Amino acid sequence: MHHDTPTSLEGHRVQVDSADDVLLGEVRYSPVKSLWLLANAGGAAIGAWYFLSWSAVLVFVVATVTVLLLGHSLGSHRKLIHDSYDTPRWLERLLIWFGVQVGLAGPLGLLRQHELRDFAQRLPDCHPYLRHGASFWRDGWWQLHCELRLTREPRITLESRIADDRFLRLLERTWMLQQLPPALLLYVAGGWAFVCWGVCARICAGVAGHWLIGHFAHNAGGMHHEVDGAAVQGRNIPWTSLLTMGESWHNNHHAFPGSARLGLYPGELDPGWWMLMLLHRLGLAWNFRLPEAMPAREELRAIDAMPRRSMPSLGAWRDLPALRMAMRAASQGEDRLIGPSAMLPSAWFAACAGGAFEHRIGRSRLELHLARTGQIVRGLPALCVSAASRGPMASRLAATLLPMAAAWESTRSASRASGVA
Repeated sequence: MHHDTPTSLEGHRVQVDSADDVLLGEVRYSPVKSLWLLANAGGAAIGAWYFLSWSAVLVFVVATVTVLLLGHSLGSHRKLIHDSYDTPRWLERLLIWFGVQVGLAGPLGLLRQHELRDFAQRLPDCHPYLRHGASFWRDGWWQLHCELRLTREPRITLESRIADDRFLRLLERTWMLQQLPPALLLYVAGGWAFVCWGVCARICAGVAGHWLIGHFAHNAGGMHHEVDGAAVQGRNIPWTSLLTMGESWHNNHHAFPGSARLGLYPGELDPGWWMLMLLHRLGLAWNFRLPEAMPAREELRAIDAMPRRSMPSLGAWRDLPALRMAMRAASQGEDRLIGPSAMLPSAWFAACAGGAFEHRIGRSRLELHLARTGQIVRGLPALCVSAASRGPMASRLAATLLPMAAAWESTRSASRASGVA
């Protein structure tokens, strides 16, 4: 790693000899990239002119939502690129195949493009192409019809599990042809109308929308965090969170790149995370990487009134994956357990919390304040997470009791909401 790069980039898939390697280059017209988009735009125009119908538009909406949610967000971004959760191999490949259906590139090409941009944007300066730094229309031309040829190409090293995967290599060679199976099915179901709307219009929406979100997510929008010394800051675009399946919380993503959850604060809608929680309940997703268990970054700082401690408090059954991650982040003596001790002696709670227990008469429930993450865990799960820091045996016992504690917390909350308790 060159001395110009921050320490957080050590071990990054991209390596350079000099920071200038991502600064010096030329933007050139890409015939294949341009013609691919124009051809699909032509098909979409034919569909809009000759085959406009409610059924065709419905096919477009369902197909677009499906490939953006399952493919781009869950398959390409959160799994292939960031490996932010675990899932069965068959499902991982299916999600990545859906990601190819967006029409941006093959899985390996998309991964390399993402990693180059991510690396370059975290340096003090990089080429305007890599940071969406040109004017709106110029950036659109560049991103949709051109490619960047750097004077010295950085080295991009992919793990063998990705680089040597035969399925991924097949998709990389045939990513355009992968549109044929759904096109055939749509033709059988509804003729050329369904093909124009379900394939061509969908690809146009995916490719153009990817550029639009990328442009504004690096130029305009709210910020919770700032990465000191970075060439460009990610921005949050709230009104597109549903359309992008949560991907428009880009400032959150720049702050915690490997997080499986992108909507981190109250009111931040994240359909991708909702789908992961559904898969988790079905036993098809686990081991989620979340901000609270990630290493601290020296260059990351909160800049607004919503620092990490404003994340929603945890405790309910739906929070179980995050609670398990909080257990790993719990630190004996640094975290603070507060609440009532009318039922049990304060010394007992202090023993569970490593001495950091604060008795408060006015509190009705326990709260654990995690020092490393700023999060709050409430109710019985707070006791489990706190006890987990006391040693290996306590951690195993707490992990066993945590699901029951979370289930009780959910039941209690539902009872209070309905007026039963």
